Amino acid sequence: MSDDDSEDVDELAAMYNRDAGSSAAAETDDQAGDSSDESSTDSSDEPALSAPTVEPATGELEEVTGTFYVKYAQQTSVTLHDVETAKICTLIENPGFERHEIVEGRLKAQPPMGVSYLVEELDAHYAVPVELSAEAPTSQVRDIAADLEVGDALAIEREGKGEIHIIRLEPEQTSAAAEGLLDDEMTYKNAARYDDVERVELRTDEERGIVSVRYLP
Repeated sequence: MSDDDSEDVDELAAMYNRDAGSSAAAETDDQAGDSSDESSTDSSDEPALSAPTVEPATGELEEVTGTFYVKYAQQTSVTLHDVETAKICTLIENPGFERHEIVEGRLKAQPPMGVSYLVEELDAHYAVPVELSAEAPTSQVRDIAADLEVGDALAIEREGKGEIHIIRLEPEQTSAAAEGLLDDEMTYKNAARYDDVERVELRTDEERGIVSVRYLP
């Protein structure tokens, strides 16, 4: 494997490991917050603290144009992630979006604070089907995976359009990893970033510890 290939493996593997690290960090923050709350409760003699005043936004309110992943969707609010910049935008109305969907359009920040948004122009709104296939990974994928270390991942071009991600795992982790990818936001964000991709198919080889993520037209 060349140095360039090794860099690609490291970068893609980091992508698939990123969510686990973020979750662990969030859990640590939550635990730290709980400890802080307990300390505050014990110090009942201390004076109460007031929150700082937030000034209204001044000047022209921000507009954001891009492709967004629907991370959370409730009846009265939606959390969107820009798939290119990772910017988070919160809508104060839900025009019919559901979790895991992809939205293309322009958002406009709303007064007075300019920290929440409404959809100013909607260019596209669609779902990307992500399914677990009963078919095995192709012989090409199996050959490439044989040269990968456990924990590595590599992207290869598909014949025609699309892309294939090959993930090497311990055999006993394969099934759970594939199930996790069905609900992993990264799977949907990747599909939104890649040109001409309309669906995602997962294939596994549990004996060899291989997951193949196929981004397909």
